[in-house]
Amino acid sequence: MVMVEKFSFLVILCIAASAAAADTSNENYDDPPSKEEITGVISGAIIGASVGGPPGFVIGASVGALLGEGFNTKGEIKDLKASLFETQLQLAAVKDELGTIEQEYQIAQIELDQSRNVRSQILPAFLSTQPVITCCDNTVVSIHFRTGSSDIESHYEEQLKGMANIASQMTSAKVEITGYADRNGDAAHNLALSRQRSESVKSFFNEKGIDNALITTVAYGETRPLQQTQSLESDFFDRRVIVRLRDNRESMLSQLPDNQ
Repeated sequence: MVMVEKFSFLVILCIAASAAAADTSNENYDDPPSKEEITGVISGAIIGASVGGPPGFVIGASVGALLGEGFNTKGEIKDLKASLFETQLQLAAVKDELGTIEQEYQIAQIELDQSRNVRSQILPAFLSTQPVITCCDNTVVSIHFRTGSSDIESHYEEQLKGMANIASQMTSAKVEITGYADRNGDAAHNLALSRQRSESVKSFFNEKGIDNALITTVAYGETRPLQQTQSLESDFFDRRVIVRLRDNRESMLSQLPDNQ
């Protein structure tokens, strides 16, 4: 009975000792002893007890704990090797993919260089066959006026500036200005009003550097309505001036309907 109690006590003592020994090799002291360490302790204790009694029990347990820890370390090394091998495979796959991308990039660069060479050879020949544009013929701007007014509204000025700029750059350009009026009031008054509107636009072009020799004006009064039926809406569109850029090699308007 005493022998059994001693044996039980020694088993408990050795297991505790093996756990303490295993913990000293780890930074995390909360980890329990591994399965290999416990197996080593028990196996070593049984063998040691059978050979050398209680002293052999203690020595065998200690040796078994060391052997168990060794097996545990070998297992960890094996896992690390497997993880390393997997990482190496992934790295090899990435290198292969990178090589493929580099090849595609080189091919794209070659094709781009070839395209540039072809374009540089074709473009000059293409340009040489194009006609020289001397004038923006029939470029048209339509502006509208308030009732009884010949003042140019500010929101039309940008369009007129653009036309004046084109006319100043094109040597063959001339400006044709045609004025109109709605059908309200006296016909003679409306003819005079349409002439005033044409002159107002002509003065605008003069201010932008366009000489009178390049400008032709005409006034139609109320004789050219856009619609046969008169209404507030149609009156708005009839109070207008049409500005055209024409090539001066073509015929221009030369006589006003009012004999001006």
